[in-house]
This record gives sequence, C-alpha cells and structure tokens, in this order.
Amino acid sequence: MFTEASCAPPTVPGVAETLAEELLLLAYDLRGKCRMGPVELDCGVGGAMLSDLRLAGRLRLSGTALAVDDPEPVGDPVLDALLTDIAASPRSRTPQEWVTRLRATDHQQRLLARLADRGQVAVDRHRTLGVFVETRYPVRDIVGLWEAQQRVVAAVTTGAAPTDARTFALGALVAASGLGKAVFATSGNWRILRDRMREMTAGDWVADAVRRALSVEHRSVSA
Repeated sequence: MFTEASCAPPTVPGVAETLAEELLLLAYDLRGKCRMGPVELDCGVGGAMLSDLRLAGRLRLSGTALAVDDPEPVGDPVLDALLTDIAASPRSRTPQEWVTRLRATDHQQRLLARLADRGQVAVDRHRTLGVFVETRYPVRDIVGLWEAQQRVVAAVTTGAAPTDARTFALGALVAASGLGKAVFATSGNWRILRDRMREMTAGDWVADAVRRALSVEHRSVSA
C-alpha cells in the first residue's frame, strides 16, 4: 500500500530521467506513435511532474489543496518552473486543478525536446503536400524504455511490493493515465495487473488527481 512515508526523496533529477520523462518513454513506441490519447498523455505527464516534485520533498497535500513544503529548487529547470508557479499561485488549487492547468503549458514539449537532445527519442515530422501534419517521437533509448516497463511490471507480477517510491509513483501513473494495456499486455491479463497496481498505490493522491481530471475531461467531451 502506498503511503507518504514510503516517498523517500530520490536523487535530484538532472541527467537521469525525471518521472515525467520516463512516462513519455513509455507513452511512445519504437515507431513514434503515442500509445495513449492526447488528453491522457497531457494529464499523465502533468501528474508525473507533480509526482517528481512530491518525491523530492517539495510538495504536499494540505487538506484538499496542493501546498509547497519546500521552495528550494530541485535543479531541473522544467520542474523548478512548475514549483515556482505553484508557490506563486494567488489561490490554492487541488492537485486535480493543477493537472488540468498543466495541459495549457509547454512543459511536455520542453521535456520531449530534452529527450530528443539526449538522443532518447527522435523527432519524425510527417509531411503531406509539403505541410507538417504530424510529429512522432520514436523511442531510441530502448534500455530506458525496457527498464521503466520492467520495474512497473515486476511490481505487480513478483508478489512483492516495489522497494522504491519512484516505481510506486510510475506504476500509479501508468494505471491512472490509460497506459495499463501498453505496459502490461505482454505480461498477463493487463486489466488484472492494472487493477492490482491501483490497489497497491491506493494512497497516491497524484494518481487520483489524474483520474479525476480525466473523468472531467471525458464527461465534457461526451456531454
């Protein structure tokens, strides 16, 4: 079971991938097609950024609102910009509201550009009659993709809880954002494994915020 006490701060993000970057590696396949819908991707990456800051000891839940526990930068420009935005917000917002709010920012593109600069993804722009119509991000960091997927899969198939908070957080986001089938399909019944991960991370309020934000978005589309 996920608890805040299990969230020991990891190494400060830097050269190594942030949780948000790991989620992006899982989201794209080797041909560069996204394995989840655009709304799910937006909400999942937004939630992953909040999780990065939470795991670094910068954010906490105060009642129903997101609060800055420590304003000290973590050393990652994308995460530090978000931390500053949250600290400077004129009113309190729930994690769900921040997940939704992050959909209107360029954080995801900045993270993809950084992955491309490192050679972890390629940038593949498809043209029709000389006009750009689609950008794909083929994953080139096969090891990073495989290691991220195997950590999450092992957490629900070995019968033992993962030993690190990062795996808990990544697995919770996979289950919440609609990546369960892509990550778990080759390891058994993906719905059972996804639901098991949800049970294991039931106390993860960031993943809950992602689910709630997606529920609102889906209801607005179907209304």
